[in-house]
Amino acid sequence: MNSHSKRILTTFSLFSFMALLPMSCGLFCGNDSCGCGPVSKPREFVIESFATRTVDGSGNEILKTQSRNFDQIFISLEIKDIKFTSQAKVGWEGLRNPGFAFACSPAPDTSKNELNLIEIINEGEFTLADGTKYPIGEKITSLVGINRVFNNGVVPIAEFTGLGRKLTFEDSFKIGLLQNPGKELRLKFTIRLVFDDAQEFLLTDQILNVQ
Repeated sequence: MNSHSKRILTTFSLFSFMALLPMSCGLFCGNDSCGCGPVSKPREFVIESFATRTVDGSGNEILKTQSRNFDQIFISLEIKDIKFTSQAKVGWEGLRNPGFAFACSPAPDTSKNELNLIEIINEGEFTLADGTKYPIGEKITSLVGINRVFNNGVVPIAEFTGLGRKLTFEDSFKIGLLQNPGKELRLKFTIRLVFDDAQEFLLTDQILNVQ
């Protein structure tokens, strides 16, 4: 087989292989010419409420009365109710290029406002193993970290919020202790969430039983 024939065979094989694979419009062309049709613009929504659950280190829900090691028990934080600020526009028009399957995934809908501040406020007096006492009403944010629910460990809250963070409806976070308290604790606290437009949520009666 000469070199010209090899090039023809290689090109034919490549297109045959590509025809079997789903492709992203954004990856190859980013506009209607690729056959996906216009991609829907992400919508903005206003958050109306949050929900919390007690979860283990794998993100599985457990009873709030259960005790676990400090790095195996968390409060899961999720958006519960939202209200969109504008009507959705349907952008999917189907496939117009036979032989190719394009996976046109629009950007996720996001919150209109940015989460700027998370505070953890103590609801029950407790003492750490080193003798440090925390009365009711004191902020214990420095003891607590946050991360996405399926990521390993937690990071300081100030590091997580940074300069502000818009949320998606699919976001799920976990809140737990950054370090081993050195003793059994029953923590009861409020999670305070503040957005850049001064919208605020107070999630009271959160409980972590650390063994």
